[in-house]
Parts: sequence; C-alpha cells; structure tokens
Amino acid sequence: MSKFSINNLECIRQNNILFKGLNLTIEDGGLLQINGANGSGKSSLLQICTGLIQVTTGEVLWNNININQYRYEFQSNILYIGHANAIKATLTVEENMRIIHSLTGSKSKINYSTILKKIGMSGMNKIFTYNMSAGQKRRLGLTRLFMTKSKLWFLDEPFNALDKEGKKIIENLIINHCAKGGITIFTTHQKIEIDGHPLQSIHLRNNNV
Repeated sequence: MSKFSINNLECIRQNNILFKGLNLTIEDGGLLQINGANGSGKSSLLQICTGLIQVTTGEVLWNNININQYRYEFQSNILYIGHANAIKATLTVEENMRIIHSLTGSKSKINYSTILKKIGMSGMNKIFTYNMSAGQKRRLGLTRLFMTKSKLWFLDEPFNALDKEGKKIIENLIINHCAKGGITIFTTHQKIEIDGHPLQSIHLRNNNV
C-alpha cells in the first residue's frame, strides 16, 4: 500500500501566509481536489507536493519517508502537469507529442493517432499548434496522461479551457488511473464533481483551509 501525506504544512509568499497547519493523507486509489480562488495557494501547494518548492514549515512524505531523503525515487513515481500546456506553437501536434513522449523517458512505442482519437483530436497529427483553440491546446498538453506509468499524478487546473466533452475524457482518465491503484491530486478554481469515484477535497481560503 502506497501512501502520500503532508504534515503541518505552511507556505509563505512575499510575507503572506497562504496556508498553515495543513495535513492530509491519500493512499492507493485516492483522488483529491484542491480548490480555491486565484491566489489562494493552490499551485504553490501542488508544487510543494512535487518537491518543486521547498517547504518552510512541515514535511511531505511518500510511504512515510520525507521526499527530500530519496528525491530521485520519489520523482520517478510522479507526473506533474502545470497550468501551462508546455507545447511549442511552431510545431505540429504530433511533433509536440514526440517531445512529450521523449520527456517521459519511456522507450515504448507510442501510436500518436490512437492517443489523439482517445482525446477527441482524431486526424490532427499534422496541424500546427498555433492554429488550434485554447481547448485543443489543453487537450494536447494532457496527452502525456496516456504516455506515463507514474503512480502519482499532480495536475494543475487540468480542466481549464476544456469543453464538456474534454472534461469528461480527462475525468475518465483520472478515474481509470485511480481504479488501478494510482493517486491523483489536482487543483481547480471551482469545485469539480467526478462521478464514479470517491473524491477528497481541500478548500484554500484566507490563509487557512
């Protein structure tokens, strides 16, 4: 049984306490949403969870061990997707996907056309990214969910710019990942209801939870 937890966490930015005394534990199959208004500390909390930002007070644990004590092993177990899509506008959809795949470190072969069909972008392999809508760009950025074997998914605003169909596709991906024993933590500026799987929730507001 894998377990991710944070203990007595505090985050200070520009002399402002975003949150303090934050505790949570999430185990295999767990799904957690972090919601709150812009500037409430959602992205900072997610980046602390991944080790991208060092904590000022408290600790982040993976299987009861501080992630700073075995950073490489922890990093090899996680997938982090930020609120930016991290794609190149001057490249085609498939060229971007090839870069995304290379960054996973996986040597397995990928059928890019199959992934595009699953994410609702069938036949768009050769389309240049600068010709795409915001929702299509977000879908493209999220194709890495099909290319990873990471245990923990940390997703910053994954539903941003997506239409109803796109949101449902990503919801199903997350549900399937958790159903197989994976763990997903995602941020959102509005509360999301995901049918078919238990959902924990943290709401950040006014320097507290």
